[in-house]
Amino acid sequence: MLTRRDHDRRTVELTRAEFDGTTRTTTDRRTLRVPGRVVGRCGQGRDGTLWLRTGDTWLHVEA
Repeated sequence: MLTRRDHDRRTVELTRAEFDGTTRTTTDRRTLRVPGRVVGRCGQGRDGTLWLRTGDTWLHVEA
């Protein structure tokens, strides 16, 4: 899962992709509205779960 955020916006773009060893293929893309600005370098991922810090809140996304 890849994320992209724009400064001063309360949205984050999530892109799900599969990697076959040589190329990456996008399987899903969506934009989520979040309660606050997504904090840079405050994303944690493990065991199929992505946590993003948005303002004072942690957002849980299943990868």
